[in-house]
Amino acid sequence: MQTVEVEYYIDVAEAIRDLTGLDDFGGAACVGAPADLDVIDKYKEAGYSAISSNMEIDANIFKTICPGKEQICGGRDNWINALKHEVEVFGKGNVRSYFVAGIEPKSTLLEGIEYLTSIGVVAIPLQWLPNPGSELEGHRAPKTEWYQDLYLKTYNLLRQNGLTHLDFYRSTNAENSVFDYLYDSDGDVLPWERHNQEAIEFAS
Repeated sequence: MQTVEVEYYIDVAEAIRDLTGLDDFGGAACVGAPADLDVIDKYKEAGYSAISSNMEIDANIFKTICPGKEQICGGRDNWINALKHEVEVFGKGNVRSYFVAGIEPKSTLLEGIEYLTSIGVVAIPLQWLPNPGSELEGHRAPKTEWYQDLYLKTYNLLRQNGLTHLDFYRSTNAENSVFDYLYDSDGDVLPWERHNQEAIEFAS
């Protein structure tokens, strides 16, 4: 399965380069943690500038909540080793890992986020939405206040470990999130947002 994944991403990169003529096209590959960590280098060689391996959860229940990632991707320890290698290959701020926030205790989730941000991973918690038909259908996500506290603490960890708004954008390809607003409020505005603001101020 992992062989198919890397071949797919290489084919996509080649098609993008052929159509655009760009060797560096600013793409991010969202992949599983490979058993052979050297596979990660192939994504960089293909032209991707960022990579994402989403752990989803950082507690002893990884095996229960993410059985496919446990069986196919070598388990939690291999996932962490893959993220560390991705930082070596792609550089600090160019590696992302999303977490599903609300299943595990906030304390263990923040421990995982603190560790990953300290090694250069843009580790981001997302709100848990229990889907109909899933094993956790009928469970409830935590209250709004729980998420507000988690997002603020995560943002502080990102800043403390030198991960900028641009790092967040390059690794997530996301705008208009709570983290965008937090970065903006601290004056860390994306370059094109700054130009838009200056144009608005000039026009007014």
